[in-house]
Amino acid sequence: MQRWHLTLGLTGLALGAAFLAPRLTALLSAPTPVTPVPPQPLVTHVPEAPESTGSLRVDAGLDRTAILKSQATERFLTVRIDAPDVAGEAERRPVDVAVVLDASGSMSARDKIDYAKRAAKLVASSMHSGDTYSLVAFSDDAHTVVPSTEVRDLGRIERAVDRIFEGGGTNLYAGMDRGAREVRGALTGGDVGRVIVLSDGNANVGITDGSAMARFAADLVSDGVTLSTIGLGLDYNEDLLSRLADMGGGSYDFVDDPRELEAVFADELERTASVVARNTAVRIELPEGVEPLEVIGWDASRVDGGWQVFLGDVYAGESRKIVARVRVTGAALGERDVASVRVDYSDLLLTAAATSHAQATVTVTDDRAAVADSIDRQRAIEANRAYGSWYLEMSTRAYEKGDRRRSRELLGEGRALLNQASRDLSAPTLDDDARALDALGYVVEQHAPMSQEGKKHIKENKERFRAISR
Repeated sequence: MQRWHLTLGLTGLALGAAFLAPRLTALLSAPTPVTPVPPQPLVTHVPEAPESTGSLRVDAGLDRTAILKSQATERFLTVRIDAPDVAGEAERRPVDVAVVLDASGSMSARDKIDYAKRAAKLVASSMHSGDTYSLVAFSDDAHTVVPSTEVRDLGRIERAVDRIFEGGGTNLYAGMDRGAREVRGALTGGDVGRVIVLSDGNANVGITDGSAMARFAADLVSDGVTLSTIGLGLDYNEDLLSRLADMGGGSYDFVDDPRELEAVFADELERTASVVARNTAVRIELPEGVEPLEVIGWDASRVDGGWQVFLGDVYAGESRKIVARVRVTGAALGERDVASVRVDYSDLLLTAAATSHAQATVTVTDDRAAVADSIDRQRAIEANRAYGSWYLEMSTRAYEKGDRRRSRELLGEGRALLNQASRDLSAPTLDDDARALDALGYVVEQHAPMSQEGKKHIKENKERFRAISR
């Protein structure tokens, strides 16, 4: 199991490295000092940010705090969303959980079905008073093993779980649909509804269209139900399961070893019980003079003058980030706004709809030395990590398609960027990211994409990209 607890707006290799051509290292390099010019009157263009009404804290800013007047420059905007660390027994909300278990024939390998059933029993035994639990198994079709119920007779539930036997195909849609019905029927005001899907294979029975399944996951959110997915082994479609989790506002996990399923299910249940914000949507608005270029690592929707990014559930103590690439032009000297961020969500701590705001600004100056000294180190490190992980993702996708030459090219570019940025910022963590690119380089040279080793690295690298970029 590869865990990256630090959630794809990437449109594939057609974008290419050229689409994100500017190097962060180039952005970090200091311009040659020039003779200072006399100061000019400052002009300020910074509206006051609206007051926040919810528990989430939002912060936004560029990787530099100053730019040159009358010069367009590509910068990285980082938005951070922090949830208060208030999880605990007193704050735990009732949860309505449906475990949706793949019981297709492929689950017989490596005793996967046995470990999955043990994990399902663990979730049942972890329910609190007021919680509800249901279990759905799917293969050629889906059937309810344990209808939604408060866990008063654990032995009865465990005996029902033991009667699950594997065989047949993978009707993922039917499993999600039946699990969702169980949660919808149990959900009451104030509860947290969660469907947890485990699958080890590709959907090959019933509705198999990925877009239809993504729409289903999005519709669940509007009903107050979140969808999380767990991919087991090396033969499932990680792009589909991760997208379902994104659209469903939940979590995605890759598990290579079925023996680790119990820990993954326990962690998912803990996250479910610690939700502090639901249906969390971030809107980034850019004023005139700031051009939106790209959001890294999120399935961002373009809206007038910016983007909207759906985060779904946010957990107690969690920190999320969005890294975007923008082009900024400073028309007049002084401080100006470069982004307005609005986060709308259902605040479970306040039991109300809430909104949190942040404003990102930059100083426009004629002083090149001031621009060179204006690096925001923490934001620059975050941007470099996200951009470096983009190279890992794109190289992995090239390798997956059999284009080893392009994969090696992207790995080389990513390594150079991360190594240079590590020196500029004195950030050893960027060297660690560069070593992840080296590891993929070895796999590209030694293993075919469809080999066991190749498939494992493909799934690991995609998960790593999600974690680092978010």
